[in-house]
Amino acid sequence: MIEIAGMISTMFAVAGVVLNNRRLRLCFALWLVSNAVSLWIHVDAGVWSLAVRDGIFLLLAVEGWFKWGRD
Repeated sequence: MIEIAGMISTMFAVAGVVLNNRRLRLCFALWLVSNAVSLWIHVDAGVWSLAVRDGIFLLLAVEGWFKWGRD
């Protein structure tokens, strides 16, 4: 199950980068999903340094969603 979740997270992250390169706001929604799944995986595995990183990325994706929505 963890491997499937990791693959899904990676696919969403890559798709988010592609959409970001095209300057589409949807990239942040994909990163929200990707970061949330990665956060869950790392918390479940007890890898706290990566869980903190994923939590920060999650917050940055939320910030990006709102900032790009205002522009």
